[in-house]
Amino acid sequence: MTSSTATSLADETYHAIRKHVATGHWPPGMRLVNRKLGAELGVSMVPVREALNRLASEGLVEHVPGAGAFVRRLDRKQIVQLYALREQLECFAAREAAARIRPDQLVQLEKLCADWRTLLGRIRQSKGGTATAAVLRRWLDNDLKFHRVLIEAADNPWLTKSVMDLRMLSVVARNKPGALPLDSAERTHRDHEKLVTVLGKGSAEEAERLMRRHVSDGCEFILSHLEE
Repeated sequence: MTSSTATSLADETYHAIRKHVATGHWPPGMRLVNRKLGAELGVSMVPVREALNRLASEGLVEHVPGAGAFVRRLDRKQIVQLYALREQLECFAAREAAARIRPDQLVQLEKLCADWRTLLGRIRQSKGGTATAAVLRRWLDNDLKFHRVLIEAADNPWLTKSVMDLRMLSVVARNKPGALPLDSAERTHRDHEKLVTVLGKGSAEEAERLMRRHVSDGCEFILSHLEE
């Protein structure tokens, strides 16, 4: 096997594991056994080990001495710290995006908002008025896409990398069926639509204000769910 082939296999394994974690297929606290993961993904333990080390450096995986690797489970203090940092970075990103966002990026954001409206309809029709596992995963996938487009509009690659890594941790923290009731989904959707409007107007101060509230609400929601 050439070095380029090995690198490609390691990258593919990394992205496969990351996707399983991000979609909740492998939930917080799950033990990640190299041999078992290799068998499931059809690779040897070497690329699995490299992928887990890479995910550990991003904070998605935690190595516990004597116990192995686990999907990271955030406690209350860690969630508060995570969102405090996110708030600072994403408010800055919102201001920058308001000055730099392109028409095609606004179109992408509008399409995601349209898809959320479809998902809201499914939540309204669901038993108990909460998102199913499939709807939640699509909702959170859209959320990552929405904020990636917004942050990339700020035109700062270091900011994009930092914020998206932090947002991935947030996704893992809340990726549970039933963790998105209708009222929260509606509020989140309204926030996103308002952000698209103010970004289109180039209103930096309003974009920052909306983003600050949006991140703060997200933190309160997760903490409330954690206490339940």
